[in-house]
Amino acid sequence: MNQPVANIELLVQIASQTGHPYADAYTIWEIYRAYPDAYSIVDTVLWVAQNQGVSVVDAIKTVQDIEEQFGSSTNGV
Repeated sequence: MNQPVANIELLVQIASQTGHPYADAYTIWEIYRAYPDAYSIVDTVLWVAQNQGVSVVDAIKTVQDIEEQFGSSTNGV
């Protein structure tokens, strides 16, 4: 099975738009890379971290909690 390859340019762009380092964007992408909307998830997690003033780890948990409430593709990640 082929593993998706990161779009580094897009991850750098997402990270810079949210004021986070590339490493944060890449780490989140690594978690969600099997999902077709992985880059949207990266953007959402970093946006939550930035706008709520929480760590990336807490933002991942927040996004997962919201998705569990409303049902989404990342449940169980």
